[in-house]
Amino acid sequence: MQTLEIPKAVVAAKAEFGRAKDRIVKALASTPDDKINWSPAPTARTPIHLVAHAGMSISGMQEWLEGKPFPFESMADLDTFLRKEEQPYTTREQALELLDKNSGPYLAWLDTLSEEKLTSMFETPMGAFPFSDAITWPADHLRGHASQLDYIQTIYGDREWHF
Repeated sequence: MQTLEIPKAVVAAKAEFGRAKDRIVKALASTPDDKINWSPAPTARTPIHLVAHAGMSISGMQEWLEGKPFPFESMADLDTFLRKEEQPYTTREQALELLDKNSGPYLAWLDTLSEEKLTSMFETPMGAFPFSDAITWPADHLRGHASQLDYIQTIYGDREWHF
């Protein structure tokens, strides 16, 4: 029986995604119950909304990477849409369930990528990127929002290091 070797770029992307997901999960876990639906400004996301947003975005990025057209006229339209979609999320369980729900299919999709696809270029309005780099964007996005959660914690006075 022949086994297929998983491309190194996929192994690396999956590992990076796992670390990024773990980081945002830990950041939310270290947020006190009385702060999970708090934001430092009326236009700022709450910790729950940050995690819900990150979870939603995984499937959106996957669709984009699969070649589906970007469904919004502008980034402002995307932001308006996402903020509305985030509103029903008010508990850790809801946000983490969404994160898990969209992580599984993304990780499974990575396993379908061929070496040929991974060495191709991914065209975006901002230019072309190696596809093997583009598949790491969901992890980058998770890390960015984990950092925002860390910052929110400092705003309300949490000076502990949560690793």
